[in-house]
Amino acid sequence: MQTEPLTRKERERLARRDEILNAARDVFSERGFKLATLDEIAERAEFGKGTIYNYFRNKEELFVSVIERGIQRFQAFVENTVEASASPRQKIEMYIDAAFEFFEQHRQLFSVLVLERYNLVHTLDGEMFSRFCQEESRLHEYLAGILAEGIRKKAFRRGDPVKLAQAVFGLLHVAYVYAVREPERWNLRQDSGFLKKFILDGISN
Repeated sequence: MQTEPLTRKERERLARRDEILNAARDVFSERGFKLATLDEIAERAEFGKGTIYNYFRNKEELFVSVIERGIQRFQAFVENTVEASASPRQKIEMYIDAAFEFFEQHRQLFSVLVLERYNLVHTLDGEMFSRFCQEESRLHEYLAGILAEGIRKKAFRRGDPVKLAQAVFGLLHVAYVYAVREPERWNLRQDSGFLKKFILDGISN
């Protein structure tokens, strides 16, 4: 069923929200959650501080919204890159390549995720942290689906696909950490071959 096209007012509202999220992403990546202020974000977005409150209740909701949007865009990018007709092994390789390509295009987002990831549980209230966890779970579910397919086709050794997905995702996260902290030493595109071999050698049947 076709959806009704957005009105001009709705398009403008979405565009303003995106501008605020872009400014917040940049400020959070530079200053961290604790030091970032809504005043600084409003100035970067070239809006009044009151405009931010028309879209987000507080800094915490704005922070989570930055992460949610980033994860959703990452997931869409990966799903559009991984070919449905490929073998499970090829899909894992495509997934890793897509993940690192997205990283190169969105380093500031990953700076936020890497620097603030372990502070989230102490920074956000229960509702906000739950929203973050739900988005992250969707990433694991997609990867687990690829791994489950490989197990069914006996390309991968037997195991819990969700736990395997979490382990693979953890390895990718560690790679992001080093690439954010030491960009002059870590090039994920160049190093992807090692990581793909390490993961696939570990799960292949």
